[in-house]
Amino acid sequence: MSGGQSAASGSPSGRGTPERRRPERLSLEAVLHATSVEEVAGVLPSTGRPVVVPGYVRHEKLWSADLPDGFNAVPNKPAYVLNGKPLYPELLVVRLLERAGWKAAWNKRWGIAAFWRDIGEAVEPPAMAVAILDQVTQQAGHLAPWDIVAWRGRELRLLVSRTGDGGRLGAYLASWLDAALRMGIPLGCFAVVEHRSDPPPTRRRR
Repeated sequence: MSGGQSAASGSPSGRGTPERRRPERLSLEAVLHATSVEEVAGVLPSTGRPVVVPGYVRHEKLWSADLPDGFNAVPNKPAYVLNGKPLYPELLVVRLLERAGWKAAWNKRWGIAAFWRDIGEAVEPPAMAVAILDQVTQQAGHLAPWDIVAWRGRELRLLVSRTGDGGRLGAYLASWLDAALRMGIPLGCFAVVEHRSDPPPTRRRR
């Protein structure tokens, strides 16, 4: 699969040297308004080789007012503020990608699985992107934990949104990434978004 010029992967120089993505022409750091960029390390289970993907750190403001009807369609989601509205972490990333000219969706699996660009608003990614997700999932033996899909022309990005203080790539992320790399998907297609915030205020649900 070709991810375009900006999705070129680094080439490994040995088992002990982590594979790193090359910079892309349109910086995701700018697109995501990241306050910093960290290296998120993991180990590819098929080879034991270390791998590193970028972790884009955002400091979020938590919504403190009443939440709108329907916000709890997916339970236990923090409400982050973007443009004066509360958003799930994943949908906030989707909105930022859309601003930069990408089309994007969160691969929601709570309840009925669907690709959401907003709460209850389903979209259908291009057939090629869906085929890639299905093929890698079959190869990995489990669903894709890289659950934010972005596409622009022939370019593809797969991101995961995490809250808290980050850490290494977990086993499921590393396993699916391993299968994707073995199938020819460039390392530059992958990124982590780390959401950090102050302790949540007390809020009421309608």
